[in-house]
Amino acid sequence: MSTDDPSNAYSDPFKVVDYDPIWAKVFSNEHDLILSTIGQYVMTVEHVGSTSIPGLAAKPIIDIQVVVQDFSNLSQCIEGMTGIGYTYKGLLGIEGREYFKRPGFHVHMVQMGNDEYTRKTLFLKYLREHKDVCQEYAELKKRLAIKWNGHPSAHLEYNLDKTEFIMGVLTRAGWDPELKPEYLK
Repeated sequence: MSTDDPSNAYSDPFKVVDYDPIWAKVFSNEHDLILSTIGQYVMTVEHVGSTSIPGLAAKPIIDIQVVVQDFSNLSQCIEGMTGIGYTYKGLLGIEGREYFKRPGFHVHMVQMGNDEYTRKTLFLKYLREHKDVCQEYAELKKRLAIKWNGHPSAHLEYNLDKTEFIMGVLTRAGWDPELKPEYLK
């Protein structure tokens, strides 16, 4: 039913584009669809990733974080999400996160307060509060998109090349780098 091979995570075309205000509306529509489908099992549905930050360049894929109290209803969530067109991908190497995708959307289901939730929340909050760092991140993303364009593992290599920057931001945001998960080592 799922795979934990990160190389199978991405099939969307690889590109980084300037911020598009329509992303907020696209998220809002998907938010409502997800809540109407699995809302009884989730605490919140959040717009995360670069498309959630006005002005930040991004791959034109809406990242959504579905926060659950625990994974006791995962099978019901998988059934609901696949019913609205998502493919369940499993952990894909990130402990504490269940991953779903469909064209244009990546959904990260996490448990409230776990490391994955905390890292993502701290990182995005820091970018929103520090416009200079956000701009630096946008420039890095554009450079890496050019560097990896056309490479068969573009998505994976692009993400790996962002790790040092992301870890630096997390450290400045107050996250303990000793807690660095295995997939970021």
